[in-house]
Amino acid sequence: MKYLLLCLLLGWGTVQLAAQQGMPQPVNWAFEARMVNDTTFDLTFTASIQKGWYLYAQDLEEGGPIPTTIAFDPAEGLQLIGETEEAGPAIEGMDELFQMNVKKFKNEVLFTQRAIITEKTKVVSGYIEFMTCDDEQCLPPTEIPFAFSFRG
Repeated sequence: MKYLLLCLLLGWGTVQLAAQQGMPQPVNWAFEARMVNDTTFDLTFTASIQKGWYLYAQDLEEGGPIPTTIAFDPAEGLQLIGETEEAGPAIEGMDELFQMNVKKFKNEVLFTQRAIITEKTKVVSGYIEFMTCDDEQCLPPTEIPFAFSFRG
């Protein structure tokens, strides 16, 4: 048990040290709420991906890379409609790093979640968890918080 705890602490310290020493950040995120009608919005999450890097899709088999996940915090008056859609230049097939078939994106990918936002909804928040790799390495999974404000 002490060995496991020591390994976890050393691993966490290594990740923190790498972050402080300028670990590459090949994915930048932008968020936008687009009004469809008075109560319906498309919440968009745009990932701009540096050349040579890839961002993995939402639906992947277990045992491979961490899929991109958009998690919403509960909010009064928020109703998500359907699943989060993804669009962008996708590559599907055998991934040499994971030795399995995957779907991943290069350059840019747009995730869209349609939602009903009532007068009671002030903020829609949550986080995006994602993993990015190039042809030789993968960075640890990353969580990025997001928030959309609707009424002051």
